[in-house]
Formats: sequence, C-alpha cells, structure tokens
Amino acid sequence: MTRYFVLLWLCLLCTARNVSASETKLSFKGGSLETSLPDDMKSPSRDELLQWVRDAAGAVTTYYGRFPVDHATLEIRKGTHPGVHHGVTYPRGGGFIIISVGEGTTVQQLHEDWTLTHEMIHLAFPAMAEEHHWIEEGISTYVEPVARAMTGNMSVDEVWKQFASDMPKGQPADNDAGLDNTHTWGRTYWGGAMFCLIADVRIREATHSQHGLQDALRAIVKHDGTIANDWPIENALKVGDEGTGTTVLADLYRTMKDKPSRMDLENLWKKLGVSVQNGNVTFDDRAPEADIRKTITEKR
Repeated sequence: MTRYFVLLWLCLLCTARNVSASETKLSFKGGSLETSLPDDMKSPSRDELLQWVRDAAGAVTTYYGRFPVDHATLEIRKGTHPGVHHGVTYPRGGGFIIISVGEGTTVQQLHEDWTLTHEMIHLAFPAMAEEHHWIEEGISTYVEPVARAMTGNMSVDEVWKQFASDMPKGQPADNDAGLDNTHTWGRTYWGGAMFCLIADVRIREATHSQHGLQDALRAIVKHDGTIANDWPIENALKVGDEGTGTTVLADLYRTMKDKPSRMDLENLWKKLGVSVQNGNVTFDDRAPEADIRKTITEKR
C-alpha cells in the first residue's frame, strides 16, 4: 500500500528498525534493490529470503520489461509469527518497502506469497492524490497475479479463479459515488482491479491483441511515472493511452470515476471462456475472446 511522506515519518517513528541486520544489493534489468535482512532469523535462511526477493522482482521486471526504478530499498523485518505480513511502500529514496517475515516461515509460504510482488508493483506508478488511491491498489491487485503467472510463480488457472471469485467484490453498492469518491476496501482494491481488467480487455479488443494494459503501464514507467513522482491521474492515463494508441483508460475513467458504473462481469467471463464451479476453473477455448484471455498472462 502506498502512503505519503508524513505517514512514512509516523511509521518509522512507531516501528523500530531491525536490531541486527545485514544488507545486500540485488541488481535487475533496469535497476537495483538494496535489501536489508534480519541477522537473528534462523528460518527461513538468508538464501531463501533472497530467492523470494529475486522471484518477486523477477515477476515485476518481466511484466514491466525492467525493474521499475533505478534504485529502491527493501527492509525485511522479523515478524512475530510465521508468514509474510505488513507490507508497505513509500516514495522515499526512489522507493522504500518495509515487509515482515516471521520466524518459521516455510519456503512454500514464501513461494506462494503475493505481498512482496504487490508492494514492488507500487514502485511502477506515480504517487496519486488520496481520492485516486484505488488506481494504485487496483494496479497492484491486478498485475501481481498476472506477473507471477508470467514467470511460473502462480498457475494461470489460479489467476482466473481468483479474478472470477474476487472481482465482484469491486462492484458498486447502492450508495456508491464512483471510484474517486467511494473508499471502501472492496472498491479500492477490487474496484481498481476491475478497472484494470476491463481496460486490459478493451485495449486488446481495440488493437486486435497488439497491445494491452501492460503496454500502457510500461509507457508510464518509461516516462518516469514512478512512485517518487506526483502526477495527476489524467496525466498518467494520457501517457498510458499513448502507449497503446487508444483512449481506453481515459474513457473508462470518465465512466467509473464519479458514478456507480456496474460492469457486466458474467458476460465478460463468457467472452473470455472462464468458468468456476465448485472451486475449479475451466476454460472454453472456443469462446469469442479466448485468445485475449490467453495473451493477458503470456510472457513477452
């Protein structure tokens, strides 16, 4: 989750740094990550933690074509119980991520973790005004499983099972006033993710699958649209649209920003050939837009 400098100050004031930590610089295509690990953690091991970091950064780098920022800092703190907890990302120094990992966390838990990838994706979009927090969280919620599928850290089946099961949580309620004005958990995370999914499909429809949301987000990063820079949302969407040669992002924003625009997800799943029954996902490759579904998670 992104925050602003005043919240960074409060967080650092209230949360002590690792009592004993060592630092390692990891380099990726386009940038580097200064990583601080707790010295007093026995399990997972240092090597296991670093592989977890490399996997998350690798997924983000694959999706965006590069690591989103030239330099960022990751501080891994020792948590109180097993698992990955409490990730947060700030603009400081080009990007500063804090995340907790508990003693006894297994390699399987690290492999299945989505939190670190989610936080790294926050590096790849400009800091927004508070009313646009939904697009920051929506992008991370949508891109995280797609990027992990591209690198084999998550199955394609699980991506679409998650989307079909959770995307309805982003639909507007009766008292909704649009994404800019309705700041519930569902609208912020899954409403933002729904915006991304609809945009991704519409861009691919308009360009005959030559472009997708991935191209729009890569264009924003290419124009230095990262967490260290404050942009108006209209500027970010304009740059993204220029990257695909469409007006999909701006058009969809006008539809969803200030009114309860309900998306026809049931029809979307039918067009894409996605069905979930009894917890199992099946695909219909004869569906009208089955090829679009396939291209969304294809590595390129």
